[in-house]
Amino acid sequence: MNTSVEALYETIRLPMDAGQLDDAIAAAKQAVASGVDDAFFLYVLGNTQFKSGDYAAAAENLTAATRLNPYRAEVFNDLAASLFVLGREAEGLVCLRRALDLQPDLPEARETDAIWLLRYGRFREGWRKFDARFQTSANHRLRRPFSQPQWRGEPLHGQTILLHAEQGFGDTLQFVRYAPLVASRGARVLLEVYPGIRPLLGRIPGVAQIIDTGQPLPPFDLHCPLLSLPLAFQTEFDSIPATVPYLTVPEERMAIWRAKLGPRTGLRVGVAWSGNPQHRDDVRRSIPFDRFRGLLADRPEIEFHVVQTQIRQPDRAALAGMPHVRNHAGGLRDFADTGALVSLMDVVISVDTAVVHLAGALDRPVWALLAHLADWRWMLQRDDSPWYPSATLLRQPCRGDWASVLTDVAKRLTEMADGNGAAPGRRSSAFSVP
Repeated sequence: MNTSVEALYETIRLPMDAGQLDDAIAAAKQAVASGVDDAFFLYVLGNTQFKSGDYAAAAENLTAATRLNPYRAEVFNDLAASLFVLGREAEGLVCLRRALDLQPDLPEARETDAIWLLRYGRFREGWRKFDARFQTSANHRLRRPFSQPQWRGEPLHGQTILLHAEQGFGDTLQFVRYAPLVASRGARVLLEVYPGIRPLLGRIPGVAQIIDTGQPLPPFDLHCPLLSLPLAFQTEFDSIPATVPYLTVPEERMAIWRAKLGPRTGLRVGVAWSGNPQHRDDVRRSIPFDRFRGLLADRPEIEFHVVQTQIRQPDRAALAGMPHVRNHAGGLRDFADTGALVSLMDVVISVDTAVVHLAGALDRPVWALLAHLADWRWMLQRDDSPWYPSATLLRQPCRGDWASVLTDVAKRLTEMADGNGAAPGRRSSAFSVP
């Protein structure tokens, strides 16, 4: 990269790193207009537009970049990602194949390939290729530089193994289910997880010790990232360990939250409409509160309870004007609190955040509100999840169509509330609360 290109790129990178995507896009457009390395800056512009959620513009500019330079594998990979989101699957797969033909060892393309295999339920190939995630520029820091080897399913013979979280809270909640299975192979299991999750995991069978991420580690012989455990167990669709619940909320937390909620006045509904705004797919997975709030109409037969921990500032102001919606965000210290609250709901309605995984792991009814192209773990077109028997998946019928999803949710909620009746304490036998 020559000096002029580096200088122009810095004008884009700095606002991008600061999360100022509009400024980064404006700078990228100026770089393209400068005529310096058009192919590269069209690629940068398209990549930035993808991050902002403007997938059509991203696909247009990335396509233009491939025409100017048809030999950059990473551009074809990013173009594939844009086309997938736009629903142009066949074109996306062609671009992905082109990326892999140009550079078979490109980690980002190998990860994209793995994700599509997993979406299709081709687990044997998908898990094997999914280890490429550790080599991508976005995730390479997640790889732990342990001298001990990674466990890949070989006999354990009484060795001590460290299982460690690697990505988000939801990933940890989903794949910690494998810890008892590792213990059943004869291993002494150490589990390293984020501090906010640890209070919820104290009763997982077979785990000898739980360590907070960042704390000193005791000696161990082998290690395995949690998301590599399906590979170690050669998990196929029909062998997903889906026995639930596999998490248990401490009884003292349950008692605290029973007291906080007090006597019920109707159907208890937990809601979560947004997740971490820094998540790379936040623009697709979160629902703007202005759209979601229509679901929260004041109805005497329904209690609405906020079960997410992060509330964006505009949403706080809107919630302040809705006293019938009980906002518990400030009282949720960790996942044991959130787990207790979720356990006391008749149903949880949530976008694709850790709340869905928590409810599923606790075997509580959860309606997961998903983008048209959802995360790989929800596969394609299904309205159920092989990972969580208590989950119902409600997908956008087309990209960006939250209105249809929320209309469906409102209908289901009305039917459920009518089935329960409005009298305090009555509940459907299908949704008994601890």
